[in-house]
Amino acid sequence: MNDPKTESGRSPNNEPLPEEDKVFAAPKPRVDDFSFNTEVTAVFDDMVSRSVPFYAEIQRMTAELAVDFASPGTNVYDLGCSTCNPFLGMKTMLAPGTDVRFVGVDSSPEMLDKGRRKLEAAGFGFPYDLRAEDLNRGVEITNASVVMMVLTLQFIRPLYRERLLRSIHAGLAEGGCFLVVEKVLGENSTFNRLFIKHYYELKARNGYSEMEIAQKREALENVLVPYRLEENRELLLEVGFRHVDVFFKWYNFCGIIATK
Repeated sequence: MNDPKTESGRSPNNEPLPEEDKVFAAPKPRVDDFSFNTEVTAVFDDMVSRSVPFYAEIQRMTAELAVDFASPGTNVYDLGCSTCNPFLGMKTMLAPGTDVRFVGVDSSPEMLDKGRRKLEAAGFGFPYDLRAEDLNRGVEITNASVVMMVLTLQFIRPLYRERLLRSIHAGLAEGGCFLVVEKVLGENSTFNRLFIKHYYELKARNGYSEMEIAQKREALENVLVPYRLEENRELLLEVGFRHVDVFFKWYNFCGIIATK
């Protein structure tokens, strides 16, 4: 029997199927710094599903924890929202008519355009606002019960991270939560080397060639700056979060929840 999703070019929930990530499949004379441009946006959903371990499970866990804390009459923020996958995950778990407003912020207009199309195709049904802003310059958070940063904080310049986290903490209501998913460094050089080795093995299992892995690593070198898990935890406590815990960990990837 033919697969209906391949014939229609759309998934069962009416979202367009992601294009295959071939951004680094051909040798490049010069590897530029990674950016979320039109080329990356077109293949983003395939890229993250093949590059991030247990990506679908991370999205599910993030969405269900966000729903646990989302309060009526408040805002739910996704900073670095890309194509709005966490919002789509929450849609399947929130009761229709729940009084929650969604705010997505991203520096890439291409990502925001694709996010809008995905929300419309899925019949999102909740009020939302998608904003083009550079998080390195700060962001205003108001009346928030939930703030998410899924694979985003690592792209914020270290010089600006504390200021951004203080803004997030200030804009959260008491009892609100901050959910952050990050690529992290190992706690020592041996762990770090082994974690990275096994991560590249995962990427190879997901169909990436050695050249693709090497070229993307070079593109990210000056753009993605990870901290150790303990450094992230200490920073969150320093800016005022009362409780910090880990809800996901796989080698050099982790999910952290912090509450105000």
